[in-house]
Amino acid sequence: MRAVVELMDEGFPVNEISGFTVTEHCGVDKMYVNRYFQDLAGLFMATIEHLLVERMNSMISTDVFSTTTQKIDANVEKAFKIASHLSEKKDCQDRLTELGRVVSATYAKQLEEAFGLSPKRALLEAKIGLLFINGYLSLGTILELEPQVLNDILEQRRIELKKNS
Repeated sequence: MRAVVELMDEGFPVNEISGFTVTEHCGVDKMYVNRYFQDLAGLFMATIEHLLVERMNSMISTDVFSTTTQKIDANVEKAFKIASHLSEKKDCQDRLTELGRVVSATYAKQLEEAFGLSPKRALLEAKIGLLFINGYLSLGTILELEPQVLNDILEQRRIELKKNS
């Protein structure tokens, strides 16, 4: 998983990362990806989960977005790039759906704790937040949204969540 992240940091697009590239980067036998992750898609799924569940302290908007630089957390950006790559593959749909459940549940728990939301409401808010992140990653740089405007929107959302909890 670390090799996938490091290769992305080195500028490799996800579609150019292969099992061989990963094992060569790690200096291990070329069968390791299949042995431990079943296939390259399995490694990518594990990497997404690692980035969003284990490496992220929180997926709450103020922790994900830097309103001063309008940048999104690098872990989130990498995870969504990998997920986008896998979403094009029909044989990955079931695994992506299950991964989506894990990430949504983790994010929902954070929202429950931070805002006192009910589990049902927190899960809905988590899914909407994930859609927002995906949209921002797809279109955010071309929309020319001022950092202060984004900050105001996120702050207003936080106020609404606290008020409605």
